[in-house]
Parts: sequence; structure tokens; C-alpha cells
Amino acid sequence: MSFVGGGVVGGGTDVHKFVEALQADFKTLSLETKKKYPQIKEACEEAISKLCTAGSSQQNSVYYTVNQILYPLVQGCETKDLKIIKFCLGMMQRLITQQVVDQKGALYITNALWTLMEHNIEEVKVLQTVTLLLTTNLVVHGDTLAKALVLCFRLHYTKNPTIVNTAGATIRQLVSLVFERVYLEKDSVHNLQPQQQQQPPQQSGSNSPDTDANSSTQDGQTFATDAFHLFQDLVQLVNAEQPFWLLGMTEMTRTFGLELLEAVLSNFSAVFHENQEFRLLLKERVCALVIKLFSPNVKHRQLPAPSNGTASVPVDKPLFPISMRLLRLVAILIQKYHTILVTECEIFLSLIIKFLDPDKPHWQRALALEVIHKLVTRSTLIAFFCKSYDLKNHATHIVHDMIAAMGSYVRYSLINASAVLSNGGQQAIGASGQQPSTLAALSSGGNNQCGFMFRGAYLPLVASFAPGLPKAVYLEMLDKLDAPNIPDSYGISVAYAILLDITRSIGGVIQRTPELHPTHNMAIITDEEYKPLCLQLINSSWSGLLSAFIPLVETSIDEGTTENILKAMQNYAALCGMLQQLQPRDAFIMAMCRASFPPHYAVSIFANSAQPDVDLRCHTRNGSQDLSSQFINSCNADGGDFRPQIVAVGTPLPSASLPHSVMQAPVMLTNKNLQCMRAILLLAHNNGSILGTSWHIVLQTLQHLVWILGLKPSTGGSLQAMPKPAVEANVGIQTAVMADLPVLSQMIGQLFESSQCLDDVALHHLIDALCKLSHEAMELAYANREPSLFAVAKLMETGLVNMPRIEVLWRPLTNHLLEVCQHRHIRMREWGVEAITYLVKSALQFKHKQPLKENLELQTMLLSPLSELSTVMHADVRQRQLDCVLQILNTAGEILSFGWPAIIEIIGAVNDHHGEPLIRTAFQCLQLVITDFLTVMPWRCLPLCISTAAKFGSQTQELNISLTAIGLMWNISDFFNQNQDKLMSTQLEDVAILPDFPGTLKMPQFDKLWMCLYAKLGELCVDLRPAVRKSAGQTLFSTIAAHGSLLNPPTWQALVWQVLFPLLDNVRALSSSASNEKVDASGNILIHHSRNTAQKQWAETQVLTLSGVCRVFNTKRELLQVLGDFERAWSLILEFIQNAALSKNGEVSLAALKSLQEIMYHNSTDRGLKEGQSARQQDEEIWNIAWNIWLSIGMESTKMSATSRYLPGVGGSGDSQEDFYIPSQAFLTALIQIFPAIFQHIQSRFSASDFDKFCTVLTNAVCIPVQTDAVPYIMSTVSDTLLTPLHDGILECMDLIQKEAIRQDVESDSSIRQLIPAIFRQLLIFSKFACAPPTFQQNVEHNKYGKSANLYANNASVEVVSMNYIPFGEKSISICVKLYQSTATEESVVQEQILHDIVKALRTPLAMKYKCLSSSTWKLAISSLISVLHTGLKVARAKPQHFASLWDDLADTLDKFLFPVNVCTIEDRGLEEIVLDETIDCQVIELLRDEVLPFAHEMPHQFIMQIVVLLNKGSIHSASDSNICYESDWKLREIFAKTCFETLLQFSLLEDQATATATNNNRLNANLLSTGAPGAVNKDFAGRLAVTALLHRFQEVLKRFNDDERQSGKCPLPRFRLSEISFVLKAIATLVVSMKKAPASKVNKPAWDLLIGLYPYLVDCTTTTSPEVSRSLREALLQYTDLLQAPNYVKDNANQSNGQP
Repeated sequence: MSFVGGGVVGGGTDVHKFVEALQADFKTLSLETKKKYPQIKEACEEAISKLCTAGSSQQNSVYYTVNQILYPLVQGCETKDLKIIKFCLGMMQRLITQQVVDQKGALYITNALWTLMEHNIEEVKVLQTVTLLLTTNLVVHGDTLAKALVLCFRLHYTKNPTIVNTAGATIRQLVSLVFERVYLEKDSVHNLQPQQQQQPPQQSGSNSPDTDANSSTQDGQTFATDAFHLFQDLVQLVNAEQPFWLLGMTEMTRTFGLELLEAVLSNFSAVFHENQEFRLLLKERVCALVIKLFSPNVKHRQLPAPSNGTASVPVDKPLFPISMRLLRLVAILIQKYHTILVTECEIFLSLIIKFLDPDKPHWQRALALEVIHKLVTRSTLIAFFCKSYDLKNHATHIVHDMIAAMGSYVRYSLINASAVLSNGGQQAIGASGQQPSTLAALSSGGNNQCGFMFRGAYLPLVASFAPGLPKAVYLEMLDKLDAPNIPDSYGISVAYAILLDITRSIGGVIQRTPELHPTHNMAIITDEEYKPLCLQLINSSWSGLLSAFIPLVETSIDEGTTENILKAMQNYAALCGMLQQLQPRDAFIMAMCRASFPPHYAVSIFANSAQPDVDLRCHTRNGSQDLSSQFINSCNADGGDFRPQIVAVGTPLPSASLPHSVMQAPVMLTNKNLQCMRAILLLAHNNGSILGTSWHIVLQTLQHLVWILGLKPSTGGSLQAMPKPAVEANVGIQTAVMADLPVLSQMIGQLFESSQCLDDVALHHLIDALCKLSHEAMELAYANREPSLFAVAKLMETGLVNMPRIEVLWRPLTNHLLEVCQHRHIRMREWGVEAITYLVKSALQFKHKQPLKENLELQTMLLSPLSELSTVMHADVRQRQLDCVLQILNTAGEILSFGWPAIIEIIGAVNDHHGEPLIRTAFQCLQLVITDFLTVMPWRCLPLCISTAAKFGSQTQELNISLTAIGLMWNISDFFNQNQDKLMSTQLEDVAILPDFPGTLKMPQFDKLWMCLYAKLGELCVDLRPAVRKSAGQTLFSTIAAHGSLLNPPTWQALVWQVLFPLLDNVRALSSSASNEKVDASGNILIHHSRNTAQKQWAETQVLTLSGVCRVFNTKRELLQVLGDFERAWSLILEFIQNAALSKNGEVSLAALKSLQEIMYHNSTDRGLKEGQSARQQDEEIWNIAWNIWLSIGMESTKMSATSRYLPGVGGSGDSQEDFYIPSQAFLTALIQIFPAIFQHIQSRFSASDFDKFCTVLTNAVCIPVQTDAVPYIMSTVSDTLLTPLHDGILECMDLIQKEAIRQDVESDSSIRQLIPAIFRQLLIFSKFACAPPTFQQNVEHNKYGKSANLYANNASVEVVSMNYIPFGEKSISICVKLYQSTATEESVVQEQILHDIVKALRTPLAMKYKCLSSSTWKLAISSLISVLHTGLKVARAKPQHFASLWDDLADTLDKFLFPVNVCTIEDRGLEEIVLDETIDCQVIELLRDEVLPFAHEMPHQFIMQIVVLLNKGSIHSASDSNICYESDWKLREIFAKTCFETLLQFSLLEDQATATATNNNRLNANLLSTGAPGAVNKDFAGRLAVTALLHRFQEVLKRFNDDERQSGKCPLPRFRLSEISFVLKAIATLVVSMKKAPASKVNKPAWDLLIGLYPYLVDCTTTTSPEVSRSLREALLQYTDLLQAPNYVKDNANQSNGQP
């Protein structure tokens, strides 16, 4: 009525137009009917007039005149004129559209339409009009409505299909309309009320209809009642009974009725839920109808209308159209009315479940499946079923039965398909579908096929459904009259979807997921009901689901399908876990795990697993059987079957439950197996917290799969694909899978990463499972099978990702890994230790909530497994342990505040049997600790560090480590020194870790620390290896030297008596017991001969320790003296030195002396520091000890006869050659050089006996032969004239004593003064060595020496070389001379006839002269003699009584020197040398001239005679004939003869006293020269006689020369003749000079005459051709100058002769 209302309100324009239009229409109608139907024409005109009235008057609306104007139209419809009817129907529709028709008008129209219907006129227009009438507004209700509906129903059953369809649609629309009105009156007030009416319509509350046509109000009762009546009659009709309200119904098909019921129930559930009457109707009528129709025994009424086309069917066979619609209806009843039809729904559901039985038609089961699918997608329904039925004691367990039926259906579908195939296409029980596909069909379909394959029968997935969205196919086939052909696989396709959806719905219930499209009638589940409901849901569903899923997984052939099923299984298992339903959870997980392997392998693996027995039989119906075994064995049924593609072939993992046959065969994995593996991984990853004890199954499965795929654990526990060896032809993995392996590996990694999200309990479950798995692997590894390392690697990975709560899992984790580390299989061990070390490293580096540095408990806990590895005996484990420690130190050393003891103990836990690499690694750790971390570690660790370093020092595997360890101890000492303040201030409570040092009270802890270090170094000093001993010794003494000052004074006593002296003692003992067999150098090192025996190596140690202790002793002597015990220590150390000095080893003995020297010299410098009697007494005592030790060493070491006892007899063994010991020069030198230091302390007490012993030592020392190896030591680098150090030292000692003896302040009667003669004698003994070197026999009996000579000849290493004693002897002479010069007048020297001793000593070299080893010797001897005589002759003249024995020896000595037995030629010595020698001879003559001849009267006459004879002999010796064969002799002695001659002349002509000689008698006979004429004659006579004899001799020589030269002609005379004449000429010159000087009384006239008589001969000589003779002649002739003057001036000339040359 909107149009009219609009006109009223909005103005009259539109109304006016409408009225005009109506008037026009009526005019048209009146024109059409005026001929045939005049009554209609009249009615039309009347209507026009009414319309005119209505249009002109505002009060009279068209609405009120409608019934009058409808009349012509109704009349028009009654004519059978189609044109008029169409026109009238059109006008009716316009009126209806304009909403001007009231209730009455509606009835008129309805009646008109009914008439048309009955006459089958314009059915479509009629239907349109009815529809318009009912839909335009709400005026039609009650009986009018019923009539309109019946009209439509009747049209629905006409023969014209168009009309049938139109009518059907109209009915559906109108039935909905009737029910919609019930909603409208309730929900939307404004839409229901017309615009003209202001009051709202009444709410539907009562059933009684009440109509008020005038007010156009629609009573609420009316609409509800109409709906109620309509629905009631529909039920009646479907039930083939008469309607109560729809009067006039002639026929009604059950299918259409069911459709209408379904539409109403489907769309208007609220009406039924809200109205009691409707509910009753539903419960009592509809449900009864449905149950009745379900029964196959109900007779189906034959529908009368032939147009229906349905044939009658046997009563016992259900009809598809009816069944299908019934099921649709039931689905709606259950979906929408379950809350009000609880019992009825139970019946319906049971019926539907029964429909699935195998003996039901195929289509019926398909329909039932579609219904079930619709139901199960709604979780609320599932919850309701469970709550209402399964949870009730006496109700049917609907959920359980439904799911069990699904399981049975699935299995039977598969079995039926394979049975049909195997029967050659014959249908199996209950199968009404088409034949199943075969393998050929599958292969032709390509690889994109989805579905299931069982024993060759292929069931493709023919329907696919979106999750949670059921899509019925056969329930929608409303046009089908016969059951359609349904594919075999349709059922399993839907069943598959149902199973997925029901799992999803169960999840929705348990997880309380809200539905996407909730309905207002959902059952509410309270919190109290929730938990039992969920548990019941699981209990009802799990076995059925499992019985369906297992075959589906087994038989699915595509990844997508498998994936969906596995997801469902994962989700379901997770739900079970959430609800703590362990049996179902484990069953589902086990099923997935089994599916990951080939069936036979799975059976073997899980044979012993605690698998809950899923008894499927109790849940299946109608004699079904347990099919699990069939499915397990289904895949490899026969050769022709479809085989899934094998993607990986691997070796089976050895396992206790695997039979031998399975172990031998390779394991073939399909894609599906891997898919299952991924599913298990996802399940564990996403739902790890609920797995609990199932972890074991899951991990066991993963372990097997990982093994078969060849994934091996790598660093950090992750898995990596290792290439398989090519030889194993039956092992391989497809490329596609190879690419997939990293993904699988990553998934496994992520699974364990996700363990960080687990709670503590779940985490423990995981770790327990891994440990159990690892135990199994260990058991297998004991049988020498290669173990799986999966569990160990994953334990490690789990530990790594759970670092934030590491304390929760550390102990169980590491305890198990420690067990693994002790396994005898190396791979197990490797991974056990890898895991522990990796975990420890990571845990230490992890940033914990409470910093690790401050967390004592955590540090201790983290390091304890690493410590416990020390108890494992396997070296590889220890190696990894130490590598780990090294890395920890490098990366986390600074945070190990509390862990240091553990770390150091680990490092120190290695020992010699561990092997070199291990020790090397441990040592690297220690190096790092000591170099980098001493500053950060607690005090109490320091002793541990020291003992650990010492332990490495003493290990014998690797020498370099031992040496470096000792270096570390030095580093530790440096650290102590640098941090002394800090260390001293820290006091340790736990004193037990520091050793106790008895005898020292209250030693400070810092000192104890040092003592630890010193004691350990002391122990290393007696190691068996020389290098270690050496290094330890050097370090010990360097440390004491560098840092000893830090010790408290009392601690020094402990150091000396508890470390150093025991060390010396040990070294001495070990040295003496060391072997002297050659050391085997193992062929790779050359060992020097000085170190090639253990004894020699110990010698080096002895040297080092002794010198070190002595050095300490020296530096700390003052301190030690203060502490007391000094004398005892002094005696002890000197005793050690003595012992070492007397060692047969030259190196030791020499070093001992050096130490002694250090001690002596060091101690000698602090003389006079101590005052007081007792101090002096102690000092004396100390030095007496030192002197006695020195003497003892000197006597023993130089006593060759003592060692000669060890010489072997003839043919003695070679071993004892070593026993023959000759002290080295260096040793002897050192020994001698020590004496001065001792002497200065004992000189006041130095007695003759001391000196005597001292001399014995010196003499012995000089006589010791020199070995060849000492030659460099004694050979001078500059020239042979230098002294050897030994000789120098000896002479210095002598010098020292003699200086002390001749000191001015020494009293003449003191003991030292009395030593002077003894000093002389000793020096003279030494001087003799210049000419006669000492021989070895001096101290060894001759026969023994002979043997030793042989010995030396055979043993080159102790070969003796002759030594140069000349410088030594010469220096002794020099000292002697100097000493004599200063002490010649000493009483003791005079009395002891020292001068005579000196002369005797010098006689040897002087007599030997040119036979001396060195010319310097006799030169020194003669110069010394000259010096001594210059001094001594004066004393001798003064005290002749003490010198009587001297003169003969002196004369003899001079004679033997001036006229040696052997002469020397120019060729031997060279001209210059000979000239120099002659000069020396001349000096002797000069000495006689100056010191003897002038004092002849004070000397014995005999001696003077001997001297004159000597001079005479010298002056003419050269002119003798006997030596004429020595050409040069004449010349060589020329100056000497001249000097002798001059001296003789001087003595003869110038002096008052002369001694006559008889030489003139025999001047031509050289043989008689040696015999001098005895007796003395007048001196003048003697002098003259001498001159005359000489002149005769000259004349003779000159005459002979002149004769010979004349005769020789041009031939020159021999050289010696020329020399002779030259000498004579010079002698003449000299004689002339002498005669001129002589007093007149001395020279008589005959002598002058003879002299002048020589002149002619001289003139004759001038013809000589020799320049030498000419020079001499010239000199002689020049001397005649003065004689050429007048005789009366002779005297004057004689006086002037001094001026001549």
C-alpha cells in the first residue's frame, strides 16, 4: 500500500494519476465487454463512477472503494474469454501492487483465481497473481491463505511441466513466506505496520486467529497459526493422511512433501525452538513420520497422478528419492533440533550408522556418509553427541559407534575393492557400484592420481572437500528417481574426508575453538562438563580413528592425501597428550612411526616396544575382522602389484630386536616413509610437551630413519648427509631426496631446538628417552656393531638449546654422557666426549642470568663432568678433554673464578702412560694458565699450579715439555715476585694445601709458597734426564738468586738444609751410581763424547748444582752466619766441593774448584767485618777448614801414583782405561788460583810444614802430564814465551808467599820469614824444568809407567802431549833473581848458601847453551847469573866463610858457558843472532873485568887463576887450528876474542897484579890451550911475556898470509883465511893501543921492536883484494901513526895515544 499511502501523504498528484489510469482501464474493459458481457460493462461503468468519487474526495480513498471496483474484474475472470481474463488479471495485479486490496478483496481475487485454476485457464498468470497477492502485503491469512496455497498445490500437479515447475517454485516461496511472517511479527515492528496505522502489531503469543479487515492489522496469532496449520498439514500429507487446513488438496507426492518439510525445518528452526506447539508437532509428528518412513517394512503409497512417472516398487526395498530426502531431513533435524530432539536424534544417528553396514545398498551407504559428513564437521554436534549419548550410562555410544563404523567402512572398502579385482570383476557382498580401477588405470592416469591402492585395487579420490565444508553429491540429486551409479571409491573418498573432519571437530571441542557459523541452538558445555567430556570423546574415538587411519596411511598413494591423514593423526595424538591420555597418544605415535618404515622392518623394530594393544575388533560390526595384520603385510603382496617408488635404500640400523634376515637385507624407503618421518618430526616439534614417555618411540624411529638415510652427526649435534661408499650397490638415495636431506636434518635440528620451549618435566622426558636410546646403542656397540650416535648427538643438542636452565638437565645429561665416554667402542667414546666438551664450553660461554663468574655452584657443576673425564682410561677421551680445557682457557678463562682447581687438576691428571700428544695438549693448557691466568686465580690454586708444572717437568714422554714446564716454574716465581704485596696480604684459611717444613717455626704462607716452588725444582734437579736436570737446576738457582730476597731470614735455613743440601746429597749419590756405558742416541741425534754416558751426563748436573748452591751460599753468607749453623754448613759445603773436586770427571772436579774459588774469594773480601774474640776464633776455624780441604784436594788430585793403582795389567780390559785419571790443566790451574784467597786468611799461621805440603802440591801439579784435549788450553795464542795459566798461577802463589815473607813489617824470626830459603829451593826446582821438563815417571814407578804409556798409545782420548815448560822455568829464574836481589843479605839466605844453589841451578842451561830447548833460556840464565853475581859477589866477599864451596862451581859454569861443547853456525841461527850471542859472551867477560879481577886479592887464588886461563883461552881461542873446519868460527868469535884479549891486556899491562899463564909456550898448538901452567910468577914478567908471545904469533900469521896470497894468484883465499888475517890485523891495532896506554915499566924495548918489526908485513898485506882485510889493515896501520914520529917524542906520543881511534 505504499503507493496509496504515498499519495495521501505526499500530495494528490500520484493518486490522481492512478485513479485516472484505473478509469481508463475500466473504460477499455467496458468497451471490450459491452457486446458479449453487458453485465461486466455495467459493473465497469459503476466502478468508474466510484473511482471519480474517490478521486474527487480526500475522505474516500480508493482503498475503501476497492471491493466495488473489483467486482467487474472478478466477473471478467469468470468469462472464459482469454483476452478479458488476461486484462482482468492484469488490473488485479495492478491493484494488488498498489496495495489497495483488503482482506475481503483478497478473498474475491482468490476465489476468482480458484475458478481459473479449476478451468485450467491462464495457470501461470494465476500463479503470478497469487504470489503477488501473498507477497505484496500481509492481508491474506487464515482460510484465504489456505485456499491460495491449495490452489498452487493443485496447479503443481497438472500435466504441463512449465506450470508444474512454476507452481512448485511458487509453493516453496509461499511456504517460506508463511513462516517468514512469524519472524516478521516478532522481529521487525516497523516493517509490519502499514503507514496509515500507528499502533504496533501484537506479538505472537496465542494461537487463536483474529482478523480486523478494516484496520488492516495483522494479528500475531494469525501468522503463527497459519504456519502451524500449514506445517501440520504438510506432515499429514507426507504421511499419506488428509490435511486439516489445506482443504481441497487432491494429491501430494511424498518427495515434494519431504522437500517442503525440509525447507521449513531448515530455514525456520527458530520458530520451532521458540514455540511450544511447534516443538510438540516436531517431536510427536515429524520424528514419528521419519522413523516410520525409515522402516523398510512401511508400504509406500502409490501416487495416483500418472504424470509423476514413478513406478510401484516392492515394499521391502527402499526408494532412492524417498531415502535421500529422508536423510536430508534427518540431517537437518539432527543439525538444528538436536537440543530438543535428544532421544530422536539418538535413533536417527543409530539408523544412519546402520546404513553403513556392508549389506546395505551402495547408494544408501553413500548417502549415509554424506549425512555423517555434514554432522561431523560441526564440533558442537560432536560435543553434544558425546555429552548426550557417550557420557550417559545407558545410551548408545553414538560417537564411538560412528567412528568405529567409519573405520570398518574404510577397511571393508579397501578389502572389497581388492576382492572384486581378484574375483575378476564379480561383485563382492553389498557392492552395487562399478568395478574398482586397476593398476593399468592408475598408470594411465599419470602421476597426479590421488587415492588409495590396496592389493592392486586402485580407489581414486573422486571427491575432494575443503576442510570443514561438506559437499553432498547424492543428497543433492533431487531430480533422480532411481539410485545413481556411484563409483566404488566415492565412499572411501567421503570417509577419508569425514575422518579428517571428525578429528578436526574433536580438536575443536577439546581446544574450545569457536565455530565459524554458530547457530542459536548450540548446546552449551559448562566448565564442569568439559573435562569428562573431552576424556570421553578421546575414549570413544581413538580406537576407531586409528583403525581407519592405519589402513588409509598404508594405502594412500599421493603425498597430499598422506599428508592430510598424518596431520590428523598428529593433531589427534597431541590432543591425547594434552589430556594425559597416554594409551591413545602412544598408539597414534606408534602408528605413525611404523608407517615410516617398510612393514617387515617396522614389525622388527617395534617388536619389543611397549605398544598398547589396539584391539580393533571390539569396535567393528557385523563379523568384521582385525585387518591390521593384513595392512601391515599389504604393500608387498605380489609381484604384479603397484609398488611405491623407492627413494632411498640404506643399511638397517643394528638393533637387538632385528632378526638376522632383516639385518642382511637393505632397507628401502618410499616417499611416504619420509613423509611419515616429517610428520613425526612436526608432531614432536609442535607438541613435544605432551609426548612424555612417547619420546622414546619417536626418537627410536628418527634414529632408524637417520641411520638408513645415512645422516651422521656433525659438530654441535646437527645431522649431515655423509656420502655413501660407491661399492655398496644396494645402498643409494635419489637426487630429489638428497636435496631433501638437509631439510630433514634441519627439521630434526629444529625439533631439538624446540625443546627449549618444553617445561622441565617434558624436558626430562626427552632426556630420559635419549638416554634410554643411547643405552641401547651402547649395548649394541659392545657387540662390535657400529653404533648409532644419534642419541648422543641429540643429547648434546638438547643441552645446547636449554642453556638458560642448564641446571635442570645438566646432571642427568652429563652423567649419561660420562658413561658413554667409558665405552670401549671408539666412535661412541668420541661422541660422548665431544658432547661433554661441547656442552661445557657452550655453558661456560653462555650469558647466564646470574653471571657465571659469581656463581660458585654453577661453575662447579659445569666443570664437574669435565673433571670426571679424568677417570676415563681411554687416551682419546683424555685428549678431547684437554683440547676442551685449552679452548675454555682461550675463550672463557677470565670467568673461571671458582673453577680453577678443577681445571688445574684436569691438566695435572695426565701421566706418563698417556702418551706424548696428550701430554703435549695438557701442557699447552698449563702454559696458558700460567702465562695468562695466574693473576685471576685464587691463592689456594698456586701450590696446585706449582705441583702441576713440576709434574710436567718430571714426565718422560716429551723432553721439550719437561724443559718448558721448568720455564713455567720460573714464570710462576716471577708472578710471585710481581704480586708479592697481594699474595702476602691474602691469608689462606685452608692451610692443608701448603706443605709443612719442619724445623722452621711459623713460616709465613708466602714463604711456604716459595718453598713449594723450590722443593719441586729441587726434585726435578735429580730427574733421570740430563736436560731436565740442567734446566731445573738453572731455574732453581736463578729463582733463588732473583727472588730469594723475598724470603724471611729463618726460611733461608729451611731452604739450605731442606732443599739445597739434600739436593747436593742426592746428586752425589746418583752420580756415583750412574752407569758409564755409552748412551744409545737412537740414531737420530749425535751426542758429544763428553756426554755419551750417564755418568758424564750426571757430571754436568753435579757441576750445576754444586756451583748453584755455592753461589747461593756466597750471596747469602752474612744471612746464614746470623742464623747460626754456619760452621756446620760451611764444613758441609766444602766437603761436597772436596768430594766433587776429587771426582774422576774433569768437568766436575774443575767446576768444584770454581765453586771453591767463588766461595773463597767471595768470603775473603769481607774480612774484618766481624769483631770480637769469638768471631775471630770462628773465622780462624772456618779458614783452617778451608785450608785443609784445599790441601786434601791438592794432595789427592795430584798424586798420580794413587790413580795409577787403577791401571790395568797387561791385556787388561779397556773399561779400566777410564779409571786412569789425569787432572786437567784447567783443574790444576783453578786449584792453584784458589790458594791466594785462602792464604790471606792463614798467612799468619802458615808454617814450614804447610809450605812443604804446599810445595808438594805445586810440584806434583807441574809434573802432571797434559792430555791432548787440553792442548788448546795450554797453547799460547801469541807465542811460546807466554806462560800457561797453570804455570802462571803457580808462580803467582810463589810470588805471593815470597812477597809476604820479605814484607818490611814481618819480624825476621817469624815462621813466614824462615820460609825464604825453601821458597828459593822450590823456585830453583821449577827453573830446572826450562831445560829438563819433568817426566811422567816422576811420580809413577817405572814399570807402571811403561804400561800406562802403552795404554796411552792405544787410547787416543787420553794421549799425553809434551808441554812447554820453558816460560815457566824462565819465569821461575826471574823470580828467583829478583828475590835474591832483595834477600841476598838475609841471614838465612847466606847460611843456606842460596847463591851456590842458584849457580848450580843455572849451570845446566848455561852448559847446554845451544842445546837448550829455547835460546831464551840460556840468555835468561846468563843475564840472571850476571845479575845474581853483581849482588852476590859483594856478599861473598863480605862473608867468605859461607861461600867456600861456590867458586869452583862458578868457574866451571862460566867455562862451560863461554866454551860450549856444541857450537852454532850462521846457518843455524843467522848472523844477527850470532853477533848478539857474542855480545852476551862479552858481557860475561866484562863482569869478570869489573867484579872479579879488581877484587882478585879478596877471592880464592885458585879461582882467579881459573879466570885468567879462561880469558887467555878466549882471546886466542879463535885463532886455533883445531876448529878451522868451521868457516865462520873465526869471524864469530872475533869481538869476543877481542874483548878477552883487551881484558887480558888490561889485566896484564895496566893492573898491578896479574896471574901468569903458560899459554905463551903453546900458543901455536890449540890442543894444549886447555892446560894452564900452574904457579904464579912476577906480574910484570907475566904481562910482558904475554905481549911478546902475541907479537910473534901475529908475525907468523901475517907472513903465511902474504905467502899464500902471492901463490894463489888471482884465486881468492878461503873465507876463513881472510877472517883469520882480518882478526890478526884488528888484534894488532888493539895491541898497539894497549901498549901506548901501558906504563913504561910494563912494556920493554924488545916488545916495541917486535911491534915495529911487523910493519913491513903489514905493508905487504896491502896488495889483498879482500875489502874485509883492507878495512882491518887500515885500522892497524892507522895505529902506527904515533910510532912514525921521532923517538924522542915517544913518551909524548904515548901520552897522546888516548885521542886515537
